[in-house]
Amino acid sequence: SVLILCLTCSSPLGKIWLMLMLLLRMAVVVLAGYPLYQDEQERFVCNTLQPGCSNVCYDLFSPVSHFRFWLIQTVSILLPSAAFSVYVLHKAAMHIVRMHCLVHGCKENKGLSRPEDLKELCRSAVVNRSDCGAHNLSVLNFSGAYTLHVFFRTLLEAAFAAVQYFLFGFLVPERFSCYHSPCTSTVDCYISRPTEKSI
Repeated sequence: SVLILCLTCSSPLGKIWLMLMLLLRMAVVVLAGYPLYQDEQERFVCNTLQPGCSNVCYDLFSPVSHFRFWLIQTVSILLPSAAFSVYVLHKAAMHIVRMHCLVHGCKENKGLSRPEDLKELCRSAVVNRSDCGAHNLSVLNFSGAYTLHVFFRTLLEAAFAAVQYFLFGFLVPERFSCYHSPCTSTVDCYISRPTEKSI
């Protein structure tokens, strides 16, 4: 399945699909997750008047904010893509410089200290491409780096799914029973909108 994902995302349609998935994920987290969980602690009602008991029970029920967890997950999933993009840009720029040196020869005193130098280098490489023989041209291959990037993304998705399962589970219960100091006995707490949250 990773190979199919790799082949799909390497095409223009796959890149559009990847961006839509990221945008849809952010839209779901921000537009659906935030309003659903912003008042979670206020609506976590326990059948006790013992001071501090409700706070302790809520901390046991939800050790990390769901919303913050999903934001961290989304940003972490973007990191391999950002690293891959930086790697591709760096390799492509180095390839342009190398091709220019092959065509025109590099002089020791000519540096690329200014952005204008790099723009001129790119223009001259495009204009003078007829000077290059077929044996001088090469195509950059990023399939290994792309496969590694997809592997890390998949690994992060699986790790975050496992962490979410162990922290929260995948179903939100209607009632959460808790017995922890300062609660003097078993306390039942009720979660707001459990069905909607489970979905």
